[in-house]
Amino acid sequence: MSQYLQVKVADVHVLLPTLHVHEVMRLDDLLTQGSAHVDWRNRVIALMDLGQVLGRTTVAIKRHYGVVYSCTENADDPPVMLQVDEVQGLREPKPQQWRPLPDIQTRAQLLLDAVWVESSPERHSYRLRHPTALDSWAPN
Repeated sequence: MSQYLQVKVADVHVLLPTLHVHEVMRLDDLLTQGSAHVDWRNRVIALMDLGQVLGRTTVAIKRHYGVVYSCTENADDPPVMLQVDEVQGLREPKPQQWRPLPDIQTRAQLLLDAVWVESSPERHSYRLRHPTALDSWAPN
């Protein structure tokens, strides 16, 4: 069973594979709004608002947490810092709880690959596709 870090951005719950999460941090004193890059452990990495990546907003919003995340399997590729509203904890969905996304060509299909239906039918989380090409992360 795989483990995921559940985060929330805008009105969307997203599951990030924990094997690709490097660090979670508060952004309050670290960033200025509108930055495209951030200094993380003496490396300059891309800063991406997950809400904009997922098309939930078109304007920069002050988010409180950053998740340093590797988008690829290549260890030499730099990670990105994803700005999120909430970090909700570790989750271990059971295989039977996953549902595939509809088989249509949308931008979401490039970024997300499944839905986790939690015990409450009103609540579900989307699994971030891994690996994901960074060019598919650019907001529309």
